[in-house]
Amino acid sequence: MFQTGAGTIMNLLRIGKGESVAVFGTGAVGLAAVMAARVAGAYPIIGVDRIPFRLKLALDLGATNVINTGKTNTASAIKEITANGVDYVLETTGNDQVLRLMPEVVKKRGTIAFFTGDAVPDFLPKGIKAVRVIGGDSIPQIFIPKLIKLYQSGKFPFDRLLKYYNFKDINKAMKDSLIGRIIKPVLLM
Repeated sequence: MFQTGAGTIMNLLRIGKGESVAVFGTGAVGLAAVMAARVAGAYPIIGVDRIPFRLKLALDLGATNVINTGKTNTASAIKEITANGVDYVLETTGNDQVLRLMPEVVKKRGTIAFFTGDAVPDFLPKGIKAVRVIGGDSIPQIFIPKLIKLYQSGKFPFDRLLKYYNFKDINKAMKDSLIGRIIKPVLLM
């Protein structure tokens, strides 16, 4: 998941300094993308979700702005932040309503990255590039050591996404994950 989110920013899209990005869904994949966008120098970096805990964490990890979809009109908020929309949109939710919002928030000639594994939607207008993400276009033997070096230098603090549980608390770990109280549960045996 970390490799997928970060790899999409760094390997597949190769987002550069000053390019704008909106990340829909601030779970493990989305937050890895936010951290990688910060490393790449993207601006603005917009985290979009409906869970306040995740949005606060997105700000802590590098998002310059966050949008709570439960409280704000997302398209209007993105246009207020960027004027013309973002250069890149990462769609990690697979939610049909969110999918249909993508063309409204990306610039003409912008790019939308889809993480759901489904075919690229047929409702995208011409002038918008759509890509499907598989593993963030990463070669694990090369990219994982790169992420570890970024972690060691304090630039990719993936450990902040983890919460450890004793194996006997597996049901609590699952519940906490499903309701959005945590990002990634890790069971200890």
